[in-house]
Amino acid sequence: MMTPANGARRALAEAAGQTQASQTPAELSESALRVLENPRLAPFFDAANVTPYAREDPYADSFSVERASEFLDRVAVSWGETFRCVTCHTNGFYLTAPNAIFGERPAFRVARQQAGAFVESWDAALPAIPAHEGERVDSIYTYTVATAAFLTINDAQAGRALADDTLTALGRAWAIQDQAGHWPGWIKCNCPPFESDDHFGVTLMAIAIGMTPDTYKQTEAAQVGLQRIGDYLANHPPQHLHHKGMLLWAGRYHDDLVSETEHAAWAAELFERQRADGGWASGDLGRWRQGDGDPTHPVVNIESDGYGTGFVIYTLLQGGVVATDERIQRGVKWLKTHQRAEGHWWTQSLKNNPTTPNFLTHAGTTFALKALATANALAAPASSPSRSDRN
Repeated sequence: MMTPANGARRALAEAAGQTQASQTPAELSESALRVLENPRLAPFFDAANVTPYAREDPYADSFSVERASEFLDRVAVSWGETFRCVTCHTNGFYLTAPNAIFGERPAFRVARQQAGAFVESWDAALPAIPAHEGERVDSIYTYTVATAAFLTINDAQAGRALADDTLTALGRAWAIQDQAGHWPGWIKCNCPPFESDDHFGVTLMAIAIGMTPDTYKQTEAAQVGLQRIGDYLANHPPQHLHHKGMLLWAGRYHDDLVSETEHAAWAAELFERQRADGGWASGDLGRWRQGDGDPTHPVVNIESDGYGTGFVIYTLLQGGVVATDERIQRGVKWLKTHQRAEGHWWTQSLKNNPTTPNFLTHAGTTFALKALATANALAAPASSPSRSDRN
């Protein structure tokens, strides 16, 4: 029987044999070299056969779904192998990648096994608490809820019944939900857009439960949990565009969550933030400050990037905007002309710290593929992108 550990090593070996890191240490920027000096992160980059991501990373000569898929396979499986947890920016959203692309990929199955093994590692005597010494309480809440949501979406997209590990994770998530509808222990460490407020976790669970079969939605736990989620969102209106994008996505599954007026207004706001080059900037979707988020710190950088562009296109399409919309097509063109040679779409961490590893690049690459797949735009362009295409 293939275990997550030996399956991970086999999947990594297959991916590493197909794709090589695009830069040698001598070519890396000073900030990238400083990231590699971090003893906790260096093993991950080594296992994934990638180098720390930077704005200066070379562009790909042509758009490639396979190159992006190989990149995501390596970083997701390496994360599970190295850290043995599920995190939003890497192997979490990877589990929500398009099943049509990833469903039969060995690494995708290994990442799913790793997530299930993570659930099984939780201490049964302490509901929702992973059996990891010294684990922070906020990490416990976030790991539990996020893992439950990602496993649920993964099962739903594959068209299968909710697995036992998914049901276990969901049960523990409901057990620690506050009566007000949120999870008060959600990590808030100024790592937007995932770990900066309670709203993200609530909408992520709304999306996940919205994708479950009616037989699960009708269970008492789901009914109570969804009622609390609805109450929380009614009492906590979205504070910025990332919140609104998540609600447009969730509104696909819950008719009473977003009104027609809100739907039209939020879609218009997202389109208003499209940049001249056709992309969207992650930093433009919130009210975030650099570093530790102190109000006196500069606002985060505003530049078109993979996460901003992929997230906005995907959530607009989930909200009912048609793929043929000219503005969507401009965003699709941006994605197809801004892939990097390693296969990813660069996205700077919204902390903007020079030594941050920019793992938002992982989620940005997943959302780029989610957006392109939903827009039926996975075919490679007839010609390679020119420099003018990126201006």
